[in-house]
Amino acid sequence: MRRLVSILADPERSVPRDALRAAVVLPGLLAFGRYVVGNESFATFAVFGGFALLIMSDFGGTGGERARSYLLATAAGAVLVAVGTLVSRGSVAVPAVMFLVAFVATFLAVVVGGHVGAARLGLLLAFVLAVTLPAAAAQLPMRLAGWLFAGLAATAAGLLLLPHAGPVALNRAAGAACRSVANLVDAMARDPADPELPRLREAAGRATETARGRYAATAGRSIGSRRRLRAYAALLGDLQLIVGVAGRPRYRPEHLARRGTGTEGALVVAVSDALHRSAAALEGAEAADVGALDRRRRAHRQALERWTRRSLVRPVPAEQILDALAVDHTLRVLAHLSTRVGGNAAVAAGSAVDAEGFPVEGSLADRLARRRRLRWFTSSVAPGSTAVRDSLRVAVGLAVSVWLAGRLGLPHAFWVVLGTLQVLRTNALGTARSVARAIGGNLVGVAAGAAVVLGATGRPALLWAVLPAAVFLSAYTAGSQRFLLSQAAFTLDLMIIFNLLAPVGWRLGLIRLADVGVGVAVSVALSLLMWPHGARRQFVRSAAAYHRAVIGQLRDAFDRLLAGAATDRPQAAAAPLGSRTRAELALGDYLSERPSGDLDPPSAVELLAGANYLAMAAQLLERAAVEHGYRADRCPDAAGTVRSAQQALLGDLARLAGELAGGATASARSALPDLDAPVWACLREWRTDDEAGGSAMALVVAAEWIRSIDHLSEDLAGPVARAAAAAARPWWR
Repeated sequence: MRRLVSILADPERSVPRDALRAAVVLPGLLAFGRYVVGNESFATFAVFGGFALLIMSDFGGTGGERARSYLLATAAGAVLVAVGTLVSRGSVAVPAVMFLVAFVATFLAVVVGGHVGAARLGLLLAFVLAVTLPAAAAQLPMRLAGWLFAGLAATAAGLLLLPHAGPVALNRAAGAACRSVANLVDAMARDPADPELPRLREAAGRATETARGRYAATAGRSIGSRRRLRAYAALLGDLQLIVGVAGRPRYRPEHLARRGTGTEGALVVAVSDALHRSAAALEGAEAADVGALDRRRRAHRQALERWTRRSLVRPVPAEQILDALAVDHTLRVLAHLSTRVGGNAAVAAGSAVDAEGFPVEGSLADRLARRRRLRWFTSSVAPGSTAVRDSLRVAVGLAVSVWLAGRLGLPHAFWVVLGTLQVLRTNALGTARSVARAIGGNLVGVAAGAAVVLGATGRPALLWAVLPAAVFLSAYTAGSQRFLLSQAAFTLDLMIIFNLLAPVGWRLGLIRLADVGVGVAVSVALSLLMWPHGARRQFVRSAAAYHRAVIGQLRDAFDRLLAGAATDRPQAAAAPLGSRTRAELALGDYLSERPSGDLDPPSAVELLAGANYLAMAAQLLERAAVEHGYRADRCPDAAGTVRSAQQALLGDLARLAGELAGGATASARSALPDLDAPVWACLREWRTDDEAGGSAMALVVAAEWIRSIDHLSEDLAGPVARAAAAAARPWWR
């Protein structure tokens, strides 16, 4: 009993809490429909409405978000019940409408995500139940009444009976990671010889990985909108980048004390403060003021130019100036990443921000939200999109199932359709695995159900006594991803419920096995015919397209900085949003397949994170050229040397992208030449030519980014090779 109380008191133990809620509510819905209303249609749609909204749908987030989601799902389900009932007697209309409903529901679930994705299975159950149980229009009011009653009961239970407390553990883990990374930044800026630094770096990396693990465990259930989920993922990715950037060899903060401008320490304090405030925002406090950090970063850049000019006149040794400039580059990157962490923490906490992470309100927030939704939609309907593929696969499968069930005259046709829906996966191998578990689970469920039904012959009270435990087991195993046990528990539930509505005995289990067998056969056939590779190959190709797009952005940004090339593009070199969106959608599908083998989930995530880092580099390079006016035109010889290194580096990245896209194995990486000499040559020009200042700073920025991207290129070689091998593997492996 103490163990049960501790589980229910823990807001993060959502699965047992959801299961207990369903075990209390669903038997009540069935009893109310059976004995109070006394109508079988009402009782059927009430109890399965409870299944749809309390077990198949999982609404997280704040209380207001959950209330809206329950009520909207109830309203949408009522519409589908009405449509399904009205077309249920048309042999031609049923498969056509089933295809349309399944395609739209699946597409919206993939593209919109969040609570819309969480409601998909429940809403499909509403339509499948209505369309596969032919009824006269006169039965529609009782069906709708049963569904609406279940929806109101589910809403009340979801908000009042052991309600969700939001992603508490995820926020705590992400906040702890922010604080741990802030401590690392503080320590490195304070004393680079501190013997505690390795421990702090390890602690920051461990805290970030812990938060990533918590996110992976939480992302399977809805915690709000897709934007909030993406904010958590981006925040954790940026924290990981901060740990990596802060630990690079050229970060030598001992040179900060030699300058004495004061802005470096202020920038470090602002970075640390932004990270601490981000942690507080995740835990319910006010969002971080990213504007203050942005102002510190601008002041630091201006002070850096003044210090460099004075140091060249004194003169200060070249090594000291170059090392100090390397530190400044690292500080600016850390500041930019911390700004993004603050913006994503605000989004995760429920606030609206713009592309730079600054808070927005009112009509501007609405316009930005509409623009994001439009971008996701247009990217999702592009040829080759996994969203379109998944939607077509599900729509064809359910349409064929409902048509086949009608042609065969099966008495419980909706079991055929549900069998297809529950077994069908995004790849053939995953479908085959789920088939084995589904068949085994249904055999176990039929055996258990037959024993219960036989034992309760003439004693319906015994069935009522067993039903709450069966519902609890069904909800618990569904929420815990135990597919075989989930199928067994669901079959047991069905046998009890249908014998309470109209006693038919244990032979109902045999009908269940036959119907599920037909649905399983449809799933297997479709998985072999429609994109059997699933999301694996498509993700690798989407990642390759995204890498190629950001390499093009990088090339344009370097052209502006080093060659003074003018383009008509907007100032901010934002990542190619369409290719990024398609890659993110494909990554989500790939991770949902629980992959193993060559391309493990961390490597897949690293591919996307690498492209995001390149996109950030392009953005900051273009900002240096456009906002700060840095151009290397006053030092053409030095710029030519740096540009040659940049072109060789981008060539290496392009070959990696080609390997991802299915080309030949990338050749050995080009050796990075010494970039200090050309940079110092231009800095010397600044001593006597004030006009050369912008060129010198352009070369400083370009050289530092070339070194940073070269590190990334080395890190990406392994994941790229694994991804290429995974894409080339046949679908049955």
